[in-house]
Amino acid sequence: MKILNNLSILFAAIMAITMVGCVGSDFEGTEFPGNEFTVEGTAISALGVAGDFDIGKADVQSVNYTVNARGGAISGVEVRVTHPNGSSGSLGTSTSFPDAKSVSLNDALAATGMAIDDVAVGDMWLVEYLVDGNPTTTSFSINTVTTFKSALAGLCAGKATVTAQGGAAGTWDGNAGMVWEGPVTFVRQQLNPNDDGEYIISTQNGAADPLDDISFGAYYAGYGTDAQGSLPNGDLRLRDIDNKLSITGASQWGEVFSIENVVVDGATLSFKWTNDYGEGAEIVLTRDDGEDWPPLN
Repeated sequence: MKILNNLSILFAAIMAITMVGCVGSDFEGTEFPGNEFTVEGTAISALGVAGDFDIGKADVQSVNYTVNARGGAISGVEVRVTHPNGSSGSLGTSTSFPDAKSVSLNDALAATGMAIDDVAVGDMWLVEYLVDGNPTTTSFSINTVTTFKSALAGLCAGKATVTAQGGAAGTWDGNAGMVWEGPVTFVRQQLNPNDDGEYIISTQNGAADPLDDISFGAYYAGYGTDAQGSLPNGDLRLRDIDNKLSITGASQWGEVFSIENVVVDGATLSFKWTNDYGEGAEIVLTRDDGEDWPPLN
């Protein structure tokens, strides 16, 4: 009996060694060592992942990848995609391998029940493989980019009206209703190789000197100043990404600016800016090039 027990132990050890040899790097096509998932003697991996989701080409540009499984037979591999906000959905199930796949941003939106407005540049989508409904460790990420080209006017006629905010800027609130009118210029900056939707705003003081001025002329009316050193300065920029306006950076005093109530009416663009110090202004910009503003928001 002792001999039989020893033989049984030896047989079990041989089987264990054989099973270990059937998974992992011994399978061809596991392109990302350590990322493949082993289940029931089958190695599952993601191959040839290439591409990004493009907000400007949501229905055209696709991400390519291959679902691969080597070893023992399985019923199928489901591919699920998840947005950073938690919305998740299925991109389908592969039952034969290798299975070359492609997915566009619109496909991901349909799977997760989201809309294009819910997505922002830089969102990282998670793609996971599931077997029999169970998550695996095989996954990859898809970045969200845009090839959107900004098309804001270079020169326009500006009107800035000081608005009281009830904050720390008492002098500012005391000048509520004061108006400045004059030329406003959008000076295009290079944001990245595929998108130049970042601008320095320039206005003119009483001497017709062009000055960097993210207040769009409102500081002239709010404080009666026309010196560059008295304007917000800092690294403040107007940003236009996928027709969404925002102000990035901070002033020389550390103030952060925001934009709201954006309205486009043909050649006229209006909005309100405020900052966390307690200043704000209503801005109206009228293009003088005969063109309408794009559908900004």
